[in-house]
Amino acid sequence: MSLTSSSPQSPLIIWQFVDGKPGHEQQSLGLVQALSRYYPIHTIKIDIRQHPLGVMDWLLKRLPLVDYPMPDYIVGAGHRTHLALLTVKRVTQAKAIVLMKPSLPVTWFDYALIPEHDSPPEHKRILATRGVLNAVQPSTKLQAQKGLMLLGGPSKRHGWDEESLSQQMLAVILASPEVAWQISTSRRTPEHTLLEIRHIATNAKVWSADETPSGWVAAQLQEAGQVWVTEDSISMLYESLTAGGQVGVLSVPRLQTDRITDSIDGLIAQQILTSFDRWQETKQLAPAHDFCEADKAARWLLEQEGLWNSDAE
Repeated sequence: MSLTSSSPQSPLIIWQFVDGKPGHEQQSLGLVQALSRYYPIHTIKIDIRQHPLGVMDWLLKRLPLVDYPMPDYIVGAGHRTHLALLTVKRVTQAKAIVLMKPSLPVTWFDYALIPEHDSPPEHKRILATRGVLNAVQPSTKLQAQKGLMLLGGPSKRHGWDEESLSQQMLAVILASPEVAWQISTSRRTPEHTLLEIRHIATNAKVWSADETPSGWVAAQLQEAGQVWVTEDSISMLYESLTAGGQVGVLSVPRLQTDRITDSIDGLIAQQILTSFDRWQETKQLAPAHDFCEADKAARWLLEQEGLWNSDAE
């Protein structure tokens, strides 16, 4: 059954394939949640580690997932979901949506949502997105007097300069004494950095990654009018922009320049993000922007399928 065969009153059945990687699941979750805001859907999450589908399943048109209602729509992020998407598409004729630049030919899928930094080809069934999708929703309760700082750590793309980072954070905090700051580290943040931040940011609430429960960052993003994120934390930058606050970038050393760092530079050039160097000159962050790429993708998909209802806005 395809999307167009469902009546407006019937919820779309969506199979959301996940591979155990939280980042991939957040991408597909962001899309299905956005779709649900505009159209009735019923989502079934299927972990391919527990229900693997391989080449033989595709060849034999074999689908062992017999206990689930047949899907209209199948969604997956991550290379490991590709065969599952194509097998279910072949057996059920459902529409397959891949949320990345696939390792298999993109034309094998019905739709592809590909970040701009991956240079997607131009095609009527491909949507270029600003970064990867996420499950954060735009906030309606941002408060100018609440601030949030999110710290990453060393990675293959970025180094770590604790002294420089501490100076940047302290400068921002001292420039905004009216703001109640919360600071959170990640599992990549060196332990000594956490101790140093607690030493210099005496009036801020500082959390280690182990102290914050699941969903804590998303909840804080719904309230923080001002957010600062270290440049290495690419997903946190996009989630912060999606929530709708003003977002600054704390500088950390670059070990390499690539499509990801180019995308950050592009957002700074467009005055969507504000670099620390730019903030030093103006003491202002760029105005917040409408940056809900999951919503944009959901509307685009429904329009492609003739299911978009402008009254849903």
